[in-house]
Amino acid sequence: MKMLIRYIVLFWVILASTGGLWAQEDYQWWNEKHNWDGITPWHDYLITSPAFFGPNALPVSTIKNGLIAAEAYGKLGMDVHSSVGDQTYNLYAETFLPLFSDRVGMMLSLVPLEYYQMDTTTRDLRKARGYTGEGFAVGDLNITTLIQLIEHHPKLPDVLFTMNLRTASGSKLTDARFTDGPGYSFDLSFGKDFKLKQDASWHIRPHVMFGFYVWQNQGNKYMQNDAFLYGLGFDLEYAKFILNTALGGYSGFIGNGDRPMVYRSSIRTNWESLFNMELQLQQGIRDFGYTSLRLNCITSF
Repeated sequence: MKMLIRYIVLFWVILASTGGLWAQEDYQWWNEKHNWDGITPWHDYLITSPAFFGPNALPVSTIKNGLIAAEAYGKLGMDVHSSVGDQTYNLYAETFLPLFSDRVGMMLSLVPLEYYQMDTTTRDLRKARGYTGEGFAVGDLNITTLIQLIEHHPKLPDVLFTMNLRTASGSKLTDARFTDGPGYSFDLSFGKDFKLKQDASWHIRPHVMFGFYVWQNQGNKYMQNDAFLYGLGFDLEYAKFILNTALGGYSGFIGNGDRPMVYRSSIRTNWESLFNMELQLQQGIRDFGYTSLRLNCITSF
């Protein structure tokens, strides 16, 4: 525990010191590159959409399958996001806790640390102000409430309702990594289990999700963006493994790179033990130019 506390303190000291160096940067190059008028706040030049920010700023949310988690868990992962002009590496942390009953729960998720490298073309396209296009950032905290409306009905599908609040806790707006603005979403997901060929060891679970997503913009033309949220896919469970494949995204009303669509595929172990592993691949299809790989370690409480 003492060693963990030392690492946490060291991380914040490094972040604070590097933030101080960035604060002293000369932005004359940025003023000339983007024809700054000397009056308009620099952040009004940013385009607050997934196509013009880092991969963790406005991601496509988790595509739910209609069921709340059966037990409390913690998840720690490592992401690699690769695109033309931007290489990003980050940690990912998530925890779920039941509240009041097994039908209500709360999930907290966070990118505690992100490291990124942008080339000059990407830096300028995003109107980022960091000259090197390289640095560290801390992500937004997401607070999600999950409510199981229907579960294990003989005829009806399972129905899960979720409410998500994204806080404005992320850093490095200057490099277009996080938006420094809040967001929220609501969604309903539906899913149902089916046996395959009467074999009890094989189960398939098709699911669909739709909802509403809102986030605050930088700039003064549109103060916020409203988007339709959607997703569909299926889970395939066999013995001690769960395969998931899904397609999802959201569609904003502005049309400034705010309509991302991604494909996801993952495989997870389902061992009866304290730890399980998960490997996830994500491919951006529209307004999200990254190929992403995530490795998670999951522990049940």
